[in-house]
Amino acid sequence: RRPCVEFPVEQLAPGTRILATLGTLNGERGGRFFSALAEGLGNMDLQVILAAPSDLGPFPANFLVRPFLPILDLLPQVSAVVCHAGHNTVCESLSFARPLVVAPIKDDQPVVAGQVVNCGAGLRVSFGRPRAAHLRDALGRVLDEPALKDAATRVQASFRAAGCAQRAAD
Repeated sequence: RRPCVEFPVEQLAPGTRILATLGTLNGERGGRFFSALAEGLGNMDLQVILAAPSDLGPFPANFLVRPFLPILDLLPQVSAVVCHAGHNTVCESLSFARPLVVAPIKDDQPVVAGQVVNCGAGLRVSFGRPRAAHLRDALGRVLDEPALKDAATRVQASFRAAGCAQRAAD
C-alpha cells in the first residue's frame, strides 16, 4: 500500500535519519510521548522525521514534522524507526531491515513489541511513562549496536524467503 502523501524530500538532512510514528490512529494521544522524544533526541546529531498532529510542538530544529508521512518511501532513507509497535509499521520497517524502538500503546502492540525484542531487532520503551533519557538511550543502542541491525536483517531475509506479500496473497 502506498497512499499518496506529499512530503518535502528536499528537507531531508544528510547523515543519520530516524523515522518516528505512532501510526494513523494514535498520533492524537502522543503529546507526552512526542515531548519526551523531542527532549531526548533534540540535541542528537541526526534528523527525526516525525508523524505528529500539526497542533503539537514546538519541536527542535532537527525534527521534520508532518501530520502524515509516506512511510514506505522514507524507510530506505532512515537508519531506524521509533514507533508504537503496530503490526504494519513493524513489518514494513523490518522488511527494510530497520531496527526499532517500540513503545506499545494498546491492542496487539504489546505482543508485537515482545516479538521485536525477542528476535533481537529492537528495544522496548514505555509509551505511558515516556522518559527522554530512556528514548535517547534506546535509540543510541539501536543505532550503535550491530546485533540489533543484524537481527533486523535476519527478519528481512525470513520475509523474503517466505515469499513476501505476493505469496501471502496467492
